[in-house]
Amino acid sequence: MTKATSPAPEPITPIAQHSIPKLSERAIGQMTYQIGVGDSGTVYLAVTANEGGGYFSAEWVALPRLQERLAAYRDSGQSFPTPVLRAAYSNRSINNGGFLAAILRHLGLLKPGDPAHQHVLAEGWSDWEATQRQYRADGACVAVAAPDPMAKPLTRQRQRAKRASAPS
Repeated sequence: MTKATSPAPEPITPIAQHSIPKLSERAIGQMTYQIGVGDSGTVYLAVTANEGGGYFSAEWVALPRLQERLAAYRDSGQSFPTPVLRAAYSNRSINNGGFLAAILRHLGLLKPGDPAHQHVLAEGWSDWEATQRQYRADGACVAVAAPDPMAKPLTRQRQRAKRASAPS
């Protein structure tokens, strides 16, 4: 299930979309997220779909806001738990932190910490942000497809059946 998208603070152009696995080994299906760049040049991230069902916030998370929330961990190199990432959202859904962690690990902006279920900030955030701004300047844009109203959520039973029918 999804919640209504909260209004963006500025016009945002989605420049990339990816479907990735969730971090939890018990999680079902994949999640989809978008990278967007606002008219001001601010880079944003948003979860747009969750195959396994469950709530998520589709609000755009500004990277500067996220970096503010992670400032204490930037120079220390300390590991931090997933719930720290929830502070980047206005909506405090329990799933937001885990989904954002999966996105940031996929992008190479977070690495596994110690213990491995925690996170450590990776180098290169500024370079990554500059690259996203350049993609937008070069005209990158993702066509956003409307969700399929007939699609059924991927339940544990349907996930098991899908695995069983997959060729080995």
